[in-house]
Amino acid sequence: MHNEPESRAMEPKGAPRGREDGQGFPTEVDTVVIGGGVAGASTLYHLAQDGVEALLVERGTVAGGATSAAIGILSPPVRQPFHEMARHRGIDVATRVWRFALDSVAGLAQALRAVSAEDEAELDLSGGTVLAEPHTEHEVREAFEALRGAGFAVRWLEGAHVREGLGGRGFVGGYLIEGLGSIHPGTTARALVRTATMGTATVREGVSVTEVSRDGDGLVCATSAGVVRARSVVHATHVDGGRFAALLNDAVVPVRGQALSARLVGGGSFSGAFSTDRKLNLWRTTRTGRLLLSGWRNDAWDRAYRRTRADVDPHLQDDLEAWFSQAFPGLRLTDVHRWGGIFGWTADFLPLVGGLPGRPGEVAIAGFSGGGLPFAFACGRLAADAALGRAHPADLDFLAPERFA
Repeated sequence: MHNEPESRAMEPKGAPRGREDGQGFPTEVDTVVIGGGVAGASTLYHLAQDGVEALLVERGTVAGGATSAAIGILSPPVRQPFHEMARHRGIDVATRVWRFALDSVAGLAQALRAVSAEDEAELDLSGGTVLAEPHTEHEVREAFEALRGAGFAVRWLEGAHVREGLGGRGFVGGYLIEGLGSIHPGTTARALVRTATMGTATVREGVSVTEVSRDGDGLVCATSAGVVRARSVVHATHVDGGRFAALLNDAVVPVRGQALSARLVGGGSFSGAFSTDRKLNLWRTTRTGRLLLSGWRNDAWDRAYRRTRADVDPHLQDDLEAWFSQAFPGLRLTDVHRWGGIFGWTADFLPLVGGLPGRPGEVAIAGFSGGGLPFAFACGRLAADAALGRAHPADLDFLAPERFA
């Protein structure tokens, strides 16, 4: 684990004394970031890198919420297979989406290494593997061929190789994506926030935002800890954002997923990240050897769609564990811990990142559709740029909130 230096020069910096209330809560900053998940943490990191005085407010704790529910898969970037995106939106857009995700992962890795946090974050870029089952073999092969044709570093895995390497049953092949893998979402977000607070950023946990309103050329955030004025506000939450902006309420739908952690009996360990097609099931093992397994089922929309409570669904948990037991009959799960998580879903599986139409100074970074980790770091850069009034890059128009306006 990374130990923070004890030097006072490395202590988190707060807002200037003249711009705090009597309880030490900032009353005026350049930018307020609402939400302390990996998206908000990435945005705060980039704002601090630019020397921007920013305040992150989180109603719970940093890296709580959806980030705490994620198991840390960095691949594949989206739920829609590459060849489908290429067919529906054109090969140029599909290629730009995947390049953006790969660059984002590389940038995150570089940022973590710069502060010696790669071990703390459990950074593993040994590859992301997408496995094919008999009913998805044709689709997985199509995705692989399309990725290879677009110039991506992918390698096909024959069924015998997959079964021998993983000890699984029922897999008929798959492909490995170079440069992707897995990470610990919580420690990653906390490392980014810690780095930001060593610069110009301030963080307040246990603070809820009740209203965002306009006052002249600026914005006013009413919070449970006090009122803070800012030039810009970044909505880095996919559940609460709809309370402040109608577009976020219409375009981002909450969906509840399921996850579990277990000790593996019978040997077995997985290096990198694994998923079945369309990310129906995802898994990895931690550095302590525990299995992390997550998934949601297409036939369970009635129990997942528009659910805003992160409850455990016993039926889906049973489905998830049964699938793993059938796929890996030589392994047994013990000491099982189960949880649910809420993630924001969009119609095209891509997040909303950028200025909100008709709301000057307000920025969104939300709606990652359960695949936020590969995108979050670079999206944080875009959100920070939007908060500073910089134009949204034309080649990244597929992320702009205007597409749903």
